[in-house]
Amino acid sequence: MSQIEVERFLGRIITDADFRTGAANSLNNTCYREGFALSAEEISLLRYLDFSRFGTIAESLDDSLRRT
Repeated sequence: MSQIEVERFLGRIITDADFRTGAANSLNNTCYREGFALSAEEISLLRYLDFSRFGTIAESLDDSLRRT
């Protein structure tokens, strides 16, 4: 596993609503399109996440920390 890539993915999930929606709809396609080099195992584990919960976290961030 690439911890750095997983952390980059999680940071993007928290700060980018469009990416979060795309990942929730098609994790594989979104990761490929956005250039995330995640292993099959990492993708499999990330599928268990409830991406909507990251939206709640994002709402608590200052707007300057989120993508618009």
